[in-house]
Amino acid sequence: MRPSDRVVDLGAAPGGWLQAARQTVGNKGFVYGFDLESIEPLPYNNVYVGILDVVNEGAARIVSSIIQGKVDVVLSDVAPKISGVWEVDHARQIFLARRSLEIADHLLRKGGNFFVKLFHGPELREFRLDVEKVFKNVTLIKPSASRARSSEVYLLGTGFLG
Repeated sequence: MRPSDRVVDLGAAPGGWLQAARQTVGNKGFVYGFDLESIEPLPYNNVYVGILDVVNEGAARIVSSIIQGKVDVVLSDVAPKISGVWEVDHARQIFLARRSLEIADHLLRKGGNFFVKLFHGPELREFRLDVEKVFKNVTLIKPSASRARSSEVYLLGTGFLG
């Protein structure tokens, strides 16, 4: 993310990534945040918040009609309601990540970037291979703020091939 970028934040509630994105893009960029839950609006003219279910087949079309154009970055912090059954939670997370990737594929400009939350598990490798087909560089990141025993990781895809 850079100053003046246009950013879409999927799974934006409660708004932490929205605030970080707004701080980075500044007054000339724009940030669009979507979640299943309503999000408290930020006091900036260049931050839009709305309600969206990424599972909805028309989600990419809905977001596209709101943002009217391509974006530089798609963030996805979307997560399933945790069941406590690891295999189920992992599969649900990969499903949501795939939906986020589909939305990113529709919205990103060539050269854009994608950052998505994942859980370690057997489907992670295949998901990464799919992301590598449409991005120049792909990296797995374990944030220092994440608990050591947490299976949560993030995948960063840079250089969207279009």
